[in-house]
Amino acid sequence: MAKVHVGELAVTVELAPWERPFAGGRERIEVPRGGLRSVEVVERPTRWSATPGGRSGLVVTGVLKVGRWGLGTGTRRFVSVRRWVPAVRLVLDDVTAGALGYDELLVSTPEAERVAAAVPSGR
Repeated sequence: MAKVHVGELAVTVELAPWERPFAGGRERIEVPRGGLRSVEVVERPTRWSATPGGRSGLVVTGVLKVGRWGLGTGTRRFVSVRRWVPAVRLVLDDVTAGALGYDELLVSTPEAERVAAAVPSGR
């Protein structure tokens, strides 16, 4: 399961070895704190409403989603979510999204509330 770390300068998503192929082989996705447009907690991230659009990744219906979601919606979303584990949604600004290749990150973490509280939401 991916881990989310909030640092002084960036929010880092550390990917488990089996998740890396679904993120283009990356070990981590690092988002500068200044590159965040908004942050929110998603209580039920495996629901379709949390990850609309087509996908390129792994899905076990109602249990697990890992990969790129949002195909056909105009929003490039990296998703690593689990049933019964809340997620943090990080919405990136245009410059950061262009650099990372994602507009949003949606990652399950038992500490979603703490992560959201530690990162300023919006500008």
